[in-house]
Amino acid sequence: MKLSPFTKTQRSKNLLIPTFSTVTVIDPFDINYIQALQNYCMLYKKDGSHIFASISFGRALESLELYGFFQCHKSYAINMQHILRYHKKGIVELDNDIKVPVARRRKEEFLLEMNGLSIAVHH
Repeated sequence: MKLSPFTKTQRSKNLLIPTFSTVTVIDPFDINYIQALQNYCMLYKKDGSHIFASISFGRALESLELYGFFQCHKSYAINMQHILRYHKKGIVELDNDIKVPVARRRKEEFLLEMNGLSIAVHH
């Protein structure tokens, strides 16, 4: 049986994340953001640790969108549940003072998503 990337486990909301040497079980809520790295991606967790996943950014994002992730830049997707503030110069600030860029062409959609979270945004 072939294990598909980011498979949802049957007993919980945890995901199975393939790495080069393991399959890691993680709660998607524990992920702050993901970053594209050539044909792979890095998942950055709330606790400051990270996981180097052996799948593409696009495939990771497909699975994580179901959990409230938003692609804010060609190389970044954030967990919308971890937003602390949006800086009008195009930076979103997440838990633990993590700052991730928001592409100009994605700004309008991003602000709509934020408004969907009942966050007052003035632009």
